Amino acid sequence: MSSDCWASPWLANAHGGRCGTERLGMKILLVEDDADGRRGLQRLIERRGHEVTAVGSAEEAEEKLCADSFPFLILDWMLPGKSGLELCCELRAQPRGDEMFILLVTARQDTEDLEKALEAGANDYLTKPLNLELLNVRLSVAERQIRELIERNHARTALEESACAMADILENTTDGFFAVDSEWKFTFVNSEAEKLLGRTRVALIGQALWKQFPELNGSAFESNFRRVVAEQVPIEFEASDAAGRVWFEMHAYPSGTGMSVFFRDVSERKSTEEKRLTMSKLESLGTLAGGIAHDLNNILTVISGNIGLAQLEAPGDTHSLLSYLSKAGQAAQHAARLSGQLLTFSKGGAPLKRVTSISELLQRATEFSLYGSNLRAELDIPRELWKADVDSGQIEQVINALVINAREAMPHGGVIRISAQNVAVEDKPDAFLRPGRYVKIAVADRGGGVPQEMAPKIFDPYFTTKPAASGLGLAISYSIVKKHGGFLHLESSSPEGSTFAFYLPAADEQREREGSSGTERPLQFNQQRVLVMDDEEAIRDLTAELLGTLGYEVASAPDGAEAVKLYERALRRGKNFHAVILDATIRGGMGGVATIERLRDIDPRISRLRIPRRAAEAVHAARIGRRAPARVRGSEARLTTSIAQNRFRHAMGLPREEAFSLCAIFQARQ
Repeated sequence: MSSDCWASPWLANAHGGRCGTERLGMKILLVEDDADGRRGLQRLIERRGHEVTAVGSAEEAEEKLCADSFPFLILDWMLPGKSGLELCCELRAQPRGDEMFILLVTARQDTEDLEKALEAGANDYLTKPLNLELLNVRLSVAERQIRELIERNHARTALEESACAMADILENTTDGFFAVDSEWKFTFVNSEAEKLLGRTRVALIGQALWKQFPELNGSAFESNFRRVVAEQVPIEFEASDAAGRVWFEMHAYPSGTGMSVFFRDVSERKSTEEKRLTMSKLESLGTLAGGIAHDLNNILTVISGNIGLAQLEAPGDTHSLLSYLSKAGQAAQHAARLSGQLLTFSKGGAPLKRVTSISELLQRATEFSLYGSNLRAELDIPRELWKADVDSGQIEQVINALVINAREAMPHGGVIRISAQNVAVEDKPDAFLRPGRYVKIAVADRGGGVPQEMAPKIFDPYFTTKPAASGLGLAISYSIVKKHGGFLHLESSSPEGSTFAFYLPAADEQREREGSSGTERPLQFNQQRVLVMDDEEAIRDLTAELLGTLGYEVASAPDGAEAVKLYERALRRGKNFHAVILDATIRGGMGGVATIERLRDIDPRISRLRIPRRAAEAVHAARIGRRAPARVRGSEARLTTSIAQNRFRHAMGLPREEAFSLCAIFQARQ
């Protein structure tokens, strides 16, 4: 009998209940070659509520079984052609053939014959002539067994459906999932796990975990997985691959036959956490650095100022003394620059922004940074690059630091690639940039790359792998970019080189147009009375002494509030100040920026001159304009201590020797 035409008997439609003593209405196939006996037995069985199909040969029975399913067969042993015993053997050999209840009817009563019937697969037998009571008993037994079979099949079907539903859930989850048995062989792998593991399920199913992934031996994965199975406890943990580049969050659970694991790639989250940790650490260190640098600046101001006074007072023929003083002044200025770098790194030193062409800034800074080196730069800057609202001096410092970093990574020369592009940042979780328009600048070298273990430390202050370096370049650059509302990071690193990238907020279109048309004009000063505000008494005294030697009348104040009082008092008495020199940062009091705004409220004729320190902590000088307020309002000149003396003299309106003396004050406060 062909297996492809036989329907599984447990699919038969059963009538009646399946529990208790309620009879089960079954579909029964009766195979009996004697017509009278067949009809009589059919009537007896149908009285018990069963549906009986009666045929006279094994061949007819096979046809019925191909067309329908019967959970219960009553076979006569002796049939024309194929015997009932042979048919019984064939049925048992079919798939799920053991789910059929077969009652063999025979006139044979020898023990050996009855044993043959049971060996052929019959569940039970009846001997002829049939005993009605025994027939009812056999039917009751068959009903009970078939009822149990149907219930088992219902349970199995429900279990299979549940397993299919669970498989669908596991297949469609966004997490990777795999299961292994007690021998660590894969039994299930979903599609997401295929992507994360880099293997197909066909290649994994039936294969041992440790054989497919030998790199796991001795890792955190192995120790935790073995603990799950040994202790039968669920474990959650995070671990990375051998290279430390990919991090996984693992949720492993014991199962009756092995272990089930949900996992996901959390590399981006780990990277974000590391960046946030770096930011937090830099902020903490910045607070400390700012306090130290502020105090150190005050000391250096006094030292540099007194050196400048000594140079003025020294006799003209004491060349060696002037040489010593010059060297001492240079050393003090170097220390002030280092202190200024700390101030830039700290929470102080806000950038003095204006709309700037990043394209021009990049070209100028790159040319300066590579001067005299054996490298060349390839610039990729689009013509339509947005302008940015930045402190050009500070951003030049960032570009310089990144180019020098790339230059040091390529001691044998080569090409540094510097690119810029317009970027629109969308709002997304874990982003370090607010949504908006940005200019992205990237500096790529072909050096040896940043070692994986050093990558989290590269923005730490004083961390360096070069003996001659200070270790402040990247830390200060990070701080500068952050204060501009941008973000600096190591975008990529490999043995073929590294790429650092930073983002700067683009200027809005209105500001960009204003920045394109705006020009600076120097302010002309004719100082007579000068107001000096600084919280350090030694600096106030030094400034007053220096300005006094130049013929100016000086009043001083320890903070902004006192400076405002002095200014108001001078206005009432008609003895106006012609210039005000202010310290930008006053501990526990009003600093220079806030003081300027208060003074403008009192006297709208004030315009201001900013003389920024290299660390971006500014000394502010305010001038009282003698012309109409509209002619001077908002005019601003920006001078650094690296400016040529003739430009400084031009801006201040002072003779050459006076410009040099005042310059000493500003140099000391870098």
